[in-house]
Amino acid sequence: MKTQLVFIPGLGADARLFHLQQKSFKKSIAPPWIIPQKDETLTQYARRWSKNLQLKRGSVLVGVSFGGMVALEMAKWVKPKAVLLVSSCRSPASVPLILRVAGSFPVWPHIGKILVKLLPFGRKWFLGARTKIEQNLLARMFLETPDSFLLWTVSAIRGWGGFKGGFANIHHIHGDNDHLIPIQNVRPDKVIKGGGHVINLTHSKEINDFINEYLSRGGSGQ
Repeated sequence: MKTQLVFIPGLGADARLFHLQQKSFKKSIAPPWIIPQKDETLTQYARRWSKNLQLKRGSVLVGVSFGGMVALEMAKWVKPKAVLLVSSCRSPASVPLILRVAGSFPVWPHIGKILVKLLPFGRKWFLGARTKIEQNLLARMFLETPDSFLLWTVSAIRGWGGFKGGFANIHHIHGDNDHLIPIQNVRPDKVIKGGGHVINLTHSKEINDFINEYLSRGGSGQ
C-alpha cells in the first residue's frame, strides 16, 4: 500500500508552493484551505479539516511554516506515520515577537500586500526566494489570499499553545538563513546551509530527499 503524502502550505500560500514536490510525488495531495469559522482556534481548525479530508491512518504530513503547526495539530486525530516540518516550529515563541505584534493589527494584510507590490526585494531577503519565478509565485499566492484568512492565521498562531507532545515521529528540516523563523529559535534534525524560509522551492532536491527518507520506512508516495 502506498503511503498517502499530504502537503500543507504556509501562511499566504497554497498548493502552488509544492509544485516541485508534486512533480516527484505523483500520488501526493495538497488540499485547499477551508474557510475558518468565527473565533476558531488552530486546534479546532486542524480537527475540522482532518475530518473533512478523511485522511488515512499512516499518512505522512508535510507542513511548511504555518502549515507545520497545522500538521502537528492534525496529528492528534489523523495518527500519521510521520509529520515532516519544513521551515516550521513547535511553538509560536519561535516566531520573532515583532512579527507576532505586527500581525495583531487588523490592517496588516492590506499593508502587507502593498509592501509586496512596492518592495519585491523583501521576497528575496525575507523569504529567501532566489529567482524571479520564485519571487513572483510567492507574491501571487500572497496577493490572492483573502485578507480574512491572513488575519485568522496570525490570530490562530498567537492563540496556539504550541506542540505539547503525544506524537513522537516528527522530523524537521530548516534553512540556516531563515529570517521568518530564525534557526536559533528551533532545533531541526537537518539544516540546509544558506537556505531561507522557502527551501522547498530553493532547495527542492534536498527537501525531496528528506521526504523520501521517511517514505522509505514502510511505504512509498511516488
